[in-house]
This record gives sequence, structure tokens and C-alpha cells, in this order.
Amino acid sequence: MPDSSTSLIKLTPAEDRLHWSLKVTSDVAGATGTLHGGCGLAASAAAMEAACDRPIVYISGQYLSRAPVGSDVTIEVEELAVGNRVTQAAASVTCGGAVVLRASAALGGHDLQIDRGWRQIPTVPSPEDCPRRQATSETGHSFTDYSDIRLAGQMPGEAAVYYWARLERGLTSSTAGLIALADLIPSGMRVSLGKAFRGSSLDHAVRITSLEESDWVLIRIEADAIRNSVGHGRAEIYSQSGSLLATGSQSFAISAITGPLDR
Repeated sequence: MPDSSTSLIKLTPAEDRLHWSLKVTSDVAGATGTLHGGCGLAASAAAMEAACDRPIVYISGQYLSRAPVGSDVTIEVEELAVGNRVTQAAASVTCGGAVVLRASAALGGHDLQIDRGWRQIPTVPSPEDCPRRQATSETGHSFTDYSDIRLAGQMPGEAAVYYWARLERGLTSSTAGLIALADLIPSGMRVSLGKAFRGSSLDHAVRITSLEESDWVLIRIEADAIRNSVGHGRAEIYSQSGSLLATGSQSFAISAITGPLDR
């Protein structure tokens, strides 16, 4: 099972390897005081890795309801197809009988000595030269508030936004860390829109391209479009040395424009 002392997501095993539970605490919560979407997907990934004994290559999730701080969520894993090298799996995250998140993933692969990356890290100031982002929740207690996120390039109205990010305990470039941090896409798109808004994620997909260890990661968020109050955006996450670690995409529903840009 995952080592909770060195993991971002602290899973507890249930009756067998396909069932897990997670306590929703403030360090895995979003600004609304409910389970942070990226952390929920990261928990699904951790459960699937533990159940299938293979590493996550790709994971996507559909967000359906919320789980408040203090609640317990259950994660049920299903192995859909187990091949010699790749497992296709699914997970359902529930709270009090309601489905919070449905996830699907591919795990595994093998080394043919052809690994290569084509994307180049953007040129931005170093983390030490960038200001830290202000708290985004009213309480100051959430996953992103506990993370060290720094503004590396923000120009309202422009498509691309850049953040440096660092998590505690060296977890920044872990699979769970990358999945959780990729959920910053709506935050970056507030800058691109130049307005603050309330909303909720509809889906979230992350592809892990490297597990190179890095104290900081650079997140490049690019706005694609907003139509009928639904936003679509993408992210690339790089190590400090310039390696592409993950890519992500997300769609989210905007419920209300709340005023001028606030972060």
C-alpha cells in the first residue's frame, strides 16, 4: 500500500486491494472547503497504482459531486483489462452514497530505450525571483494555500500563464503531486479572462511523461476557449532542469463572474 508518511494522499486500505478510503482534510481540500478536484483524482491514481501494482501513465476523471472537509470517501478500483505490460482500470470515488468522481486510467508500459521529450521549458524568472501567490480560500486552509505557488508570468488577457510550484516533503514531482497541481488550470484561466469567477471542474485529464525528481516545477497554463460559460484549458508541467513531467487538460463550468481579477 502507499506509504502515508511520504505520500501526498493518505489512503487507508479497506477490505481488499481494490477498496480504499481517504479522510478529507484541509490539506486536500479546495477553496470551497470540499475535496480538491486534483487531489481527488490523485487519490484515485494512488489507489489504482496500489491495486494494479503498475505506475500511472494516463488518468482522467469526471467530477460529479462534492465531499466536505471531515468526511470520508471510498475509492473502489476495477481492473478492466490486464495485459502483459499495460493495465486499463477505473475507479469510483463515493461519499455518503453519492458519486464524487469517476476516473479511468492506463498503467504500466515497458522500456524500449526510446524515451524522448520534445517540449522545451519556457524562459521565466527563477522561483526565488517570483512573488508568492496569495491565499485563494477564505480560511487560508486548502491544498493550494499550503502549496508554495509563485507567479512566474501573469499578464491579464494573454493565453499563457506561468506558475512555479513546490509541495512539502519532496512530493512536488510525484505522480500525485503532478496530478493535483495540474488542477490549477481554472486558476490560470482567471488571469487569461482578466476576471474573477466561481465555478466547478467538469473533467480533468493528466498524462505523466517523466518522474524526474524536482524540488520546484514550472506550470504553463494555456487558455483555449470559453463558450456558454464552460472553459477549456491545458497545462504543461516542467522540472527545474527543463524536462516535461506531465501534460493536462480540463473543462470547467463557470457559475458566476465575481468581479475584477483577484489572484
